[in-house]
Amino acid sequence: MDKVTVILNEGPTTMRSWNGIRLAGGLLDVNIEVEIILFDEAVFCAKKAQKPPEELKGLNLAQKLSDLIKLGVKVLVCGSCCELKGLKKDELVEGAEICCLTDVANAIKTSKQTLVF
Repeated sequence: MDKVTVILNEGPTTMRSWNGIRLAGGLLDVNIEVEIILFDEAVFCAKKAQKPPEELKGLNLAQKLSDLIKLGVKVLVCGSCCELKGLKKDELVEGAEICCLTDVANAIKTSKQTLVF
């Protein structure tokens, strides 16, 4: 099976991150393995207990990531970015993994394509 790595850099309030996560779900639908990597502000996409306004409830990216993790998507969260932003492992959705750059390099190495949002 082909694999695609999706790298997100923007936080949960942007359509760019939402589209990247939505695309990851679409890739699963066509039998492509997906790995998501969260850098910079995107680490907050995996923060538990997001409470978007009712009219934007569909933009709860932590919930979308949780759903993807349950479907087998590996979600890697940059450890240096978390440290810089004061985000702790226990604040992340279940199944999200803190990673280092070697993990990122391995994800890219084993992917057919890497998409950056």
